[in-house]
Amino acid sequence: MSALAINATAPIDYTEMEQVSAHLVFPELFEPSTVMLKRRKHRHPDCIASNPMYIPESENAKLALVWLMAPHQLLSLGLQGHTGTGKTELALYLADKLNLPTYIVKVHARMNPQDLEGSYVLDVENNQTVTRKEYGPAAKAYINGGILLLDEFDKASGELTSAMHLLVEGKPWPLEMFKETITKHPQCFVIGTANTYGTGHDERYITSNQMDQAFLSRFMWIETVYPNVIQESKILEKFAPRLPLHLRNDIIKLANAFRDAALGVNRDGDIEDPIQCIFSTRVVVAWAYYIQAFGVFRTLRKSLDSVFLKSVSPEDAEIVNDIVSKVFGDDIDKSLKDLLAKK
Repeated sequence: MSALAINATAPIDYTEMEQVSAHLVFPELFEPSTVMLKRRKHRHPDCIASNPMYIPESENAKLALVWLMAPHQLLSLGLQGHTGTGKTELALYLADKLNLPTYIVKVHARMNPQDLEGSYVLDVENNQTVTRKEYGPAAKAYINGGILLLDEFDKASGELTSAMHLLVEGKPWPLEMFKETITKHPQCFVIGTANTYGTGHDERYITSNQMDQAFLSRFMWIETVYPNVIQESKILEKFAPRLPLHLRNDIIKLANAFRDAALGVNRDGDIEDPIQCIFSTRVVVAWAYYIQAFGVFRTLRKSLDSVFLKSVSPEDAEIVNDIVSKVFGDDIDKSLKDLLAKK
């Protein structure tokens, strides 16, 4: 047998690393320079493609990279921010660019520790029914390496966070279901996303739970925020280049007027009687998309109703409609065709 045939059947080492230019991998973050970083050489089947329209906030992305590139992760990474500020997008973006397999756990209040660990399942092998072990996503990441993304982990119950102490700290983790203890792979990175800092019930995020300080102190925290006007303009230019500039600018102006009313002009919550609805970047992009998808003969209000206004509470409806009128005036009830003709 030739050496070529032997090499063709050799297994791929998905943990093999390579040195690459930071600019080559993250052109949005780094100018051409001598800065190098490490990433996996081969793309794992469990890698997840990130949103090609995503534009990262530079400082937060670089801080997260510092955490990822450090020789040791003394703490897990917590990404905290309001809905639609790009917490999950940032984690998926970094994992995708670094060829890291990603295992997502959608955390909720009824989740129990076994959902993280795995379970025994019935399978057919050689025409016989057998019981085999099937690791859960957290256990897979811990054993094989990659990004373990605990999405919305401030929704977790006290029982679940207690079971995750060793997991997020990177210590040997006992799997009660299988009566075994597993150790953390050196290339396993635990990231959690949350709307709150574990403070418990919030009028806007009513399903968030209170988490104890012993758990919260195991995370290095980065706060994600809504993009500034320039960043959001770039996002809309990339996502909806066929919409006229004046319309894209008004969409962003409306988004920020809503955020002022919900979070205050400094986005610090210092506002009396805030509205509870949030006009996130996710909604900005969705509205731009459906303005186009609804066609040139439908009004802007029609698409705004569908992506946002119908979900606004009755208590906020009057204020919200006033804000729409102040920003758009009569244009909100004009068709896209009329607005496209506007100079």
